[in-house]
Amino acid sequence: MTTQNWWMFHGDPSHTGEVTTSNINSTTAAKLQLAQSINVQGSILSTPAIVDGFLYVGLANSHTPGVPSANGGTMLKIGLASGQTVAQYNWEIDLNERDSHGFAGMGCTPAVADGKVYFSAFDGGLYCLNAADMTLLWKTQLRWDDPAHKQPIRNVRNYTQAPQAAGWSSPVVANGKLWVGIGEGENPDLFSFVYCLDANTGDVIWIYSTCKYTADADNKPNVLPADFVVGELQPGFSLTTDGPITKGSSVWSSIAYDAELDSLFCATGNPVPDSALPSAGYSNGVLVIAGSNGAFKGFVQFPPESSYRPSDIDVDVGGSPTIFMRNGKKVVGIGCKNGSYMIFDAQTFAILNVRQMLPYMNNGEQIASVDPHGPDTSSDPNPSPTNAESNQLQAENFHGTYSTAALCSTQQKLFIGLGGNNYHFVSAGIDYLNTPFMRALDWNTLADAWPMAGDPQKYTNAGTAMYQNPAESGISVPAVVNDVVFMATTQVALYAFSATDGTVLWSDMNNFGGQTMGFNGGYGYCMGPAIWGDYVVAGALVAGRDGGVLNIYKLPSST
Repeated sequence: MTTQNWWMFHGDPSHTGEVTTSNINSTTAAKLQLAQSINVQGSILSTPAIVDGFLYVGLANSHTPGVPSANGGTMLKIGLASGQTVAQYNWEIDLNERDSHGFAGMGCTPAVADGKVYFSAFDGGLYCLNAADMTLLWKTQLRWDDPAHKQPIRNVRNYTQAPQAAGWSSPVVANGKLWVGIGEGENPDLFSFVYCLDANTGDVIWIYSTCKYTADADNKPNVLPADFVVGELQPGFSLTTDGPITKGSSVWSSIAYDAELDSLFCATGNPVPDSALPSAGYSNGVLVIAGSNGAFKGFVQFPPESSYRPSDIDVDVGGSPTIFMRNGKKVVGIGCKNGSYMIFDAQTFAILNVRQMLPYMNNGEQIASVDPHGPDTSSDPNPSPTNAESNQLQAENFHGTYSTAALCSTQQKLFIGLGGNNYHFVSAGIDYLNTPFMRALDWNTLADAWPMAGDPQKYTNAGTAMYQNPAESGISVPAVVNDVVFMATTQVALYAFSATDGTVLWSDMNNFGGQTMGFNGGYGYCMGPAIWGDYVVAGALVAGRDGGVLNIYKLPSST
């Protein structure tokens, strides 16, 4: 059996999250054992990458010696069988270089290809390391101008008062090129961009602004906002003083790439200021541009009726698109923070299916405790607004999805996490009594693909894991191996379900660590597992935010 590398975010450039070269299946999953539990000196905010028996994982707010006051990060290379760190790279940043949530270091899955490790970081840098010894080969700064790498943009405003452009987006690498998003939707004065870099040198090849300049024409590649450019431009680049019609529209997640179509599918966040759908410009949807030259191909926005409440604003698309074949047609699936999932044609961009994944009563009525819109203040913790009140008050949606779907091709199903962060007084995490932390969907119809019963409908076989723990949400991404789907939660826990019917096959709720107990539920996450052969690996941010844990599970060799 040739072992399938999990070499970038969600396993491959299509972000399928699916592994078939493993002995892990619904018969053997219960035999998984914890082989290593490693305390690391920083928070893990991403899914690891695994290549040829080594795992690569980055840390935020690293407490590694050489990173003063945790203002920086660490990239670790760890032997999968031994659990030993064989090499690492540390970097320090200025206090003002942190991201909007106070994180230093990094929060993306690295891409490991051609003997190199690529990752974006919260200081706006795109790093390339030698995979053998983790030494720095090059760094291209995407927040500040970097003339040595032909990067002319200084995406900085209100430097000490507001968050600056940061790199949450996991890089995509193919054919000697690297693509990544950079921006910051929480700073109303900044632009957002997709960059194409030379994967060997870090030099900029082309740049596309995801902030639409005018209402009557689509942006062209290499047309840059004049007041954000410093120094000379490469041939073929030009300046504009148009607009934009909105800022924001940041690409938070990893871009999905299809080589056959030469298409990059770039999920975009909210406009500035936030608004309900339809929203301005290239916000709250998927922007499609050519991988070769950045030429505009199309844009698909979530329709207004896809929101759970008409008052939903700040409905970012925080997860990545997934590309797959359905009935002989190449399609793209994507989830939205408003709680919906959408599938569209990868070539015509026609919307084929939209499904709201948050639950309703069987008669179609909304559930008042699902995505409530109320005061987010300690003076009124756990507010209980009515549906009528929530539908009137414009507010951020917290109970939707930030997740990326994983596919089970043999069963034509997809799986995606539900729920949000736990650090708000209103809508903390999820309405766990009614909402599963993961949806199992038929990929043809988007109907639920596991047995259900009750009012509202709930998964019957998964009930021993779901609907149990207050605020336990699926902010992470699932992974599928053969007929098993793994899902991590904010408990902090990791589960294995039968992809066929949702039966709980295995779980670990004891070896990660607890929530920090801040606000209404804390700040502790496992962002999802990676799978390599008979190994399952997952890392977590746990109590205290001064460290994390990395767990390595394995089937016994006799299995």
